[in-house]
Amino acid sequence: MKQTDEKITLSRTQQWQLLKRLVAYVKDMKWTLIISIAFLLVATTTDLVRPAIIKSLIDDYVLSGQSDMTMIVYLSFAYLSISLVSSIFRYLYVYNFYALGNRITQTIRHQLFEKLQGMGMRYFDKTPAGSIVSRVTNDTDSIQEMLVSVISVVFSSSIMVVSVLIAMFIFNPILALISMFFVPIAGLVVFVYQKKSTRSYQRARSKLSELNTKLAESIAGMSIIQVFNQQKRLIGEFKQTNDDYYDARMANLKLDGILLYPIIHLLTALTIGAILLYFGVQSFDTIVSAGLVLMFVDYVYMLYDPLFMIMDRLAIFQQAIVSSSRVFTIMDHEEITPQQTPQEDAVISEAKIEFKDVSFSYDGRNKVLKNISFTVNPGETLALVGHTGSGKSSIINVMMRFYEFYEGDILIDGHSIRDFTLEHLREKMSLVLQDPFIYYGTILDNVRLLDESITDEEVIEALKFVQADTFIEELSDTYHHQVVERGAAFSSGQKQLLAFARTLVTNPKILILDEATANIDTETESLIQDGLTRLTRGRTTIAIAHRLSTIKDANQILVLSQGEIVERGNHDELIAAQGLYYHMYELQQLNN
Repeated sequence: MKQTDEKITLSRTQQWQLLKRLVAYVKDMKWTLIISIAFLLVATTTDLVRPAIIKSLIDDYVLSGQSDMTMIVYLSFAYLSISLVSSIFRYLYVYNFYALGNRITQTIRHQLFEKLQGMGMRYFDKTPAGSIVSRVTNDTDSIQEMLVSVISVVFSSSIMVVSVLIAMFIFNPILALISMFFVPIAGLVVFVYQKKSTRSYQRARSKLSELNTKLAESIAGMSIIQVFNQQKRLIGEFKQTNDDYYDARMANLKLDGILLYPIIHLLTALTIGAILLYFGVQSFDTIVSAGLVLMFVDYVYMLYDPLFMIMDRLAIFQQAIVSSSRVFTIMDHEEITPQQTPQEDAVISEAKIEFKDVSFSYDGRNKVLKNISFTVNPGETLALVGHTGSGKSSIINVMMRFYEFYEGDILIDGHSIRDFTLEHLREKMSLVLQDPFIYYGTILDNVRLLDESITDEEVIEALKFVQADTFIEELSDTYHHQVVERGAAFSSGQKQLLAFARTLVTNPKILILDEATANIDTETESLIQDGLTRLTRGRTTIAIAHRLSTIKDANQILVLSQGEIVERGNHDELIAAQGLYYHMYELQQLNN
C-alpha cells in the first residue's frame, strides 16, 4: 500500500535551517539582490522625506501666515516629484526581487524534477502520484510566493521600520520612545502567531496533498470506477477530504482574524493616541507644531504598516516553510536509481546474458527471487513462465535496473551489469510492456519519443517493418495522426504494434518482453505475432509469456514458482517431462 503524506512537525530550529537553505539559492543572483536593495533604499529615503515636506509646508507657510505662493508651489512640486521617484524605485525593487524569486523557484522545480527522474522504483511504489504532483506544483508555488512576496516585504519593511525610527529620533526622541513602546508587543504577537500557525498550516498542506492524490487517482482509474459503479463512494471520499481541507483553511483564517488584523490596528491606534496625548499635555505649556503632529502620525503609520505587512505574510511564510520541507524531503531522499560503477571496457556487443545466483527482495525481508541462475546466448530467446507472483516480472525489474539486487550477479558479455553506464544499458536494452504507454501527440512523435535524431523516414520504416502501416495508412492524417490521451482510440494490438516500432527504431541488442502478447485482440493477433517475430530476429530476447503457444520456438523456457526455477528446457522437453509447464499448457489448450 502506498504511503500517504506524512504530517510534518517542524521546530523553530528546523524552520530556520529550511529558510537558510532557501536563501542559499540567492548566491548565484547576488548582484540582482544588491541592485534591488539599492533601489529599495532610494525609495525608502524618499518616503521619509515626504512627511518632512508636509511639516515645513504647514508650519512655515500655512499656519505662520506667510503667503509665499512660490514656496508653496515649490514644496508641492517637490512632494509630487519625490512621490514619483519613490514609486519608480519601489517598482524597480519589486520587479527585480520578483525576478529573483521566480528564477530561484525555477531552479528548485528543475532540481526537484531532475531528482525524481533518478529516484528508484521503490519510492514510486510507496508514494502516491498525486502527492508527487502536489510537491512539484503546489509546494514549489508556495515557495515562489514566499520568495517574491514574503522575503521582499520583510526586506522592505525591516528597512522602513529602522529608517522611520531613526527619523523619529532625529526630530523628537521622546515621541520616538513613545512610538517604540508598543513595538515589543507587536513582536510578541508575531512570535505567538508563528508558533500557533505552523501546526495549522501543516495540517492544511497535508489535506491539500490528500485532495490532489484522490483527484489524480480518480482520473487515472476513471474506467474502473465507472465499471464497478464506485462513483458515489469516490464522491463521498472526495467530499470528506475536501471538507477536511476547508476546515483546515477556515482554522487558518480564524487565527489570522484574531492575531493579524485587529492587533496591529489596535497597536497603531494606541500609539497615535499616546502621541496625541503627549502633544495635548505639551500644549498647556508651549505652542505645539501642527506639522510635527501630522508628521509623527504619518511616521506611526509608516512604522506599523510594515509590521502589519510582515504579519500578514507570515501565513504565506508558514505555508512555504512546510512546502519547502516537503520539497527538500524529496531532494534528500536516498532511494535513488540503482547506482552503477562504470568501467571503460564495459560495452554491450554480443548481448550474452548470465544470471548467477541472483536473489532479490522488495522489502528487504521476503525474497521474491531465490538463487536464480541461467544463461542466454547471443541471439537466443529465453521465455519465463509461471503463475502470478512466481517472480517473472522481478527478473525483468532487476535486469532493467529498476531495483537493486544484493545477492549474486548479472553479467552481460562477461561484465557485471553494474559495470555499464545506465545510459548505455538503456540504449542497448529495450522493454515492451503488456500495456504500452501511448502519449498525446502524433504517431511519429510517439514512436521516436521526441528524439530528433530519428528521422520521419526511419520511424515510418520501423512502423512498416512491424506491419503497423496496415491500420495507420487508413487514418486521415496517416503517420501525422493526432493520438488522443493514452491512445484510447486504438485497440490493444494497435498500441502494441506502435510499441514494437518504438523499440525497433532504437535498434537494441537486448529485447525484453513483459507479457507483450497478453492483451491482444483477435483482429491484430496475426500481425502482432509476425511483428514480434520480426522484432526478435537477431536479438537476445527475454520474454515473459502469458500464452504458452507463443513461446514454442523459444530456445529455452524457465518455469518459475515462488521465486525459484522449478523446470527448464525447450517446449518439447518440458511437455515430455509432464511437469508444471505441461499442466499449464494443457489447461490453456482446453480453454481454447
